[in-house]
Amino acid sequence: MANEESKNVAKEVSSFIKQNKNSIILKLGEVSDLKQIGQGGNGLVYSGIQNNQEVAIKFLVENKQSSKLQRFKAEYFNINLLEDRSNIVNYINYEEVTIENEMIPAIIMKKYDTSLKSFRNDNPEINEKTFVKLFYFLLNSLKKIHVNGIIHRDIKPENILVTKEVNFVLTDFGIASYNPDLYTLKAKTEKGDRLANYEFSAPEQAMKGAVPAPSMDIYALGQVCQWYVFGSTHRGTYRRSITEIFQSEEAELIDIVINKCLNNNHEQRYQSVSDILNHIDSIKESRRKVDPFDEMDLLNEAITATCPSISRGVQFLEDEKYIKRLVENINKQNFKDRLWYNTGTANNKFSNLKYLGNKKIKMDDRELKVKGICLYTTGRLYDDLIIIETEENEPFTIDGKQVYHTIKINNKHLVDADALGSRHIEIEDEVHKLSDLQIEEFNRSNDYKFYFIGTEFHSSIIPENDNWLRLFQIEGNTDEKVLNLIKTLRMKKHKKVLLRL
Repeated sequence: MANEESKNVAKEVSSFIKQNKNSIILKLGEVSDLKQIGQGGNGLVYSGIQNNQEVAIKFLVENKQSSKLQRFKAEYFNINLLEDRSNIVNYINYEEVTIENEMIPAIIMKKYDTSLKSFRNDNPEINEKTFVKLFYFLLNSLKKIHVNGIIHRDIKPENILVTKEVNFVLTDFGIASYNPDLYTLKAKTEKGDRLANYEFSAPEQAMKGAVPAPSMDIYALGQVCQWYVFGSTHRGTYRRSITEIFQSEEAELIDIVINKCLNNNHEQRYQSVSDILNHIDSIKESRRKVDPFDEMDLLNEAITATCPSISRGVQFLEDEKYIKRLVENINKQNFKDRLWYNTGTANNKFSNLKYLGNKKIKMDDRELKVKGICLYTTGRLYDDLIIIETEENEPFTIDGKQVYHTIKINNKHLVDADALGSRHIEIEDEVHKLSDLQIEEFNRSNDYKFYFIGTEFHSSIIPENDNWLRLFQIEGNTDEKVLNLIKTLRMKKHKKVLLRL
């Protein structure tokens, strides 16, 4: 009944505007050139020109006696109580417009260029600068409203506006929660009221009696950032890392934060934006304190624990036990930073290293079939060397088709990784939302025979030595070639190693 009434009111508003030649008279002056730009279950949104400025008008088309009217008023008056409203939607005025002998509540606000959702659709080539800007905008905006007793509860791309200068603005506080000790106008919700977009909202938000908390908005912050980079939100385990797309220390730091933001258990998330900012500061401080020789010493421990006879010089090891042992020993070390691999062409950090059995290892989503490993160490930590020699990997066979890149769903179903480009997937005649499933990627495509593993400070990882690694890819890994490579690599060292020497 209420929905039907809303539809009727929406029709009345639309008809009234058309009859008045797309204009309406408000207290602050006539709004002309009105165009409908949005419609939801509770509101009808128009853009227009008032006093030579672009504005947007949101009409409440719900029953004005309902709790939604109270929330509509709270959205305008409570947000305008904020002393600092930078990067918060600019609400200009609240009015009740007489249309067909009925008072229709309306909020007049500044008109912005586009929404984050449309912005990303129009600019599919995402860039790191905009991503970092979005992350810190969300942090600062949430901190601002949270310390002022407001929980947004509906953070999503549609509710983040973008200006022509690509600055972000937080909008639509229609289902926000307001601290009753700070605000006279309450924003009550009733049974059946919409309580956020479930794709971006925290799991506990859908539970009956859930108490609004900053951790809800913090979860949504993580989902918006994940969505901006990959075009989809995350559910389950094996989240795709931001560093797959952006290889930088800043992206790695944000990746760490997002991971904790998206914990399904709200108690394991950050409880405030201040917690996030403190964590970021501690990560940056620990990075400043990373000792290159301490990191290289940990890697040396993994090498010598794998093959105690390593002191004899270069060791080529093809026995499966050594491959498995190397993975286990690397994972035992408490590295402050992540390890890297280099091929002479591809230079990347990796977060997870697994032994899959049958001489196969997995670095993040990259699955390698290992022929053997080459280890070398001396008293000079910067000379230590780990080379993984690979051989051609067999493809997966899915529905009679051979593919090298797949995803495993719920640790059971193997499907072509092309499915990552879709929001839904059909499994055993049932359609599932991809974001609701546990997903793990396996990529067996491999263009390189040799992978060099080290800390970021190792000579085999720095770009200045890439040419020598590319040459090694061609010439092979005899004792002589390995020793020559080591001699060549030590001529160009990481600048932090040089400072210590």
